[in-house]
Amino acid sequence: MEYDSKSGRLLLELNIVINEQYFMREKFMNKSIPKYINVKHKIIEGIKNGSIVDKLPGERILAQEYNVSYMTIRKAITELTEEGILHKFTTKGTFVSNRKISPKATYNLGFFLDEEIKEGISSPYYSLIFKALEKTVKKNGYNMLLFSDSNDLNPLNNHKKIDGVIICCFPRLEQKIQEIKKLLPIVLLDNLAKDKSIPSITIDNFNSCYESTNYLWSLGHRHIGFISGLLDSDVCKERLQGYVSALNAYGMEEDAAMIFKGDYSYESGSKAAEYFLSLPEPPTAIMCANDSMAIGAMKVIQENGLKIPDDISIIGFDDIEIASRIFPTLTTNAAPITEMAEKSVSMLLSAISGKDIDYEHIIMPARLITRESCKRIR
Repeated sequence: MEYDSKSGRLLLELNIVINEQYFMREKFMNKSIPKYINVKHKIIEGIKNGSIVDKLPGERILAQEYNVSYMTIRKAITELTEEGILHKFTTKGTFVSNRKISPKATYNLGFFLDEEIKEGISSPYYSLIFKALEKTVKKNGYNMLLFSDSNDLNPLNNHKKIDGVIICCFPRLEQKIQEIKKLLPIVLLDNLAKDKSIPSITIDNFNSCYESTNYLWSLGHRHIGFISGLLDSDVCKERLQGYVSALNAYGMEEDAAMIFKGDYSYESGSKAAEYFLSLPEPPTAIMCANDSMAIGAMKVIQENGLKIPDDISIIGFDDIEIASRIFPTLTTNAAPITEMAEKSVSMLLSAISGKDIDYEHIIMPARLITRESCKRIR
């Protein structure tokens, strides 16, 4: 039984009170109290006084400790689970199901960045995200802790260290995210949960790439390549769909030869450029799913004696700091990083305070910034 909403938490507290009142009434009336009720009372007292903080001992160990049968322990735990006071994780054991029973704020928020992301927190985009989040979190009287190992998403390891977590990840971690959701407020950044139940902040990736493709088309480009990111994420799928849909709107079919599967890294942008230049008819313009790949592609293009934008135009995505400092300066889609950080922290703090924000999703527009890397085709 889950209690993610404010009303659910009130019901959980009420269940504890009801259990205590029942026990005290039966004791006051000198009635014979069933053994499993005594066990329930002892477990609740343990939760309240802090002797049971997280995971309960095994049922056979509890049977020895309370000097009752194994089945008595099982009945007590089953009822406490049905009442939402305990929660069972398959193969892991029984745990205190809700941090809100006797909450003790840590004033720490977590930021989880999937280890599959190339360069991790040192990547130009995610370093900006983390800095913006950290600044916003501090304004609200919190600290921010960084997690990157997927094992750190085990809800049994870290939910006592933080009050909530902002997660940047890919669908492969969906199961772990759904587990930690039972213990901690979560806000997703960039990608959605499959069932869309977890609140999120995302960029309008589709329309941003659609607009970028339109821009290149308006400059006369008809042979436009695309360097994708990791295709197991909503971000990349939406950016690719925006590019393809814009071409379709002009009567152009998707050309698989014009799409290179990258991984957001500088190196994959370089490899993509080498691939495009090897084609019998290289593209006159290349859209990239992020700036790092765009910069990698620019380097290879220039090393091959071609000029940007005279021979090939380039568009990136994110507007990382170096985008406006390289030569030629990079046309790109500026992600609203400060606004994303502020919105995600605000949503997370609302959830921590008890507001039910499940299924709330905010889509934020990126802004096309035209610079020197694009030019009208002759």
